[in-house]
Amino acid sequence: MGKVQVRETSTSSSKSNIIEVDALKEEVTTLKGQLAIQEEQMRAQGEQMRAQLRVQGDKMKTYAKTVRDLVRAIQMSSLQISLPTPHLAPPSTSKPPRPTDTQ
Repeated sequence: MGKVQVRETSTSSSKSNIIEVDALKEEVTTLKGQLAIQEEQMRAQGEQMRAQLRVQGDKMKTYAKTVRDLVRAIQMSSLQISLPTPHLAPPSTSKPPRPTDTQ
């Protein structure tokens, strides 16, 4: 009777192991499917980002060309643009500077 009980226990243990292995196989299959979906989403996002970068690069090239054209036009017209010179002299007293009255 002891041998029969041992055999039943090992059979029960084997069935339990088989069920656990099958459950793990199913989980692995599910995880592989999820991973494949995530990989596809990341690939699509990467392509979208590359396309956005190309568009931004094209815009930057257009802006740079426009600036070059403007600089060239200013140079060709001999237009002199003078900017006001800032007053950089240090204050003559230790009192904090006050804005000049413009009225």
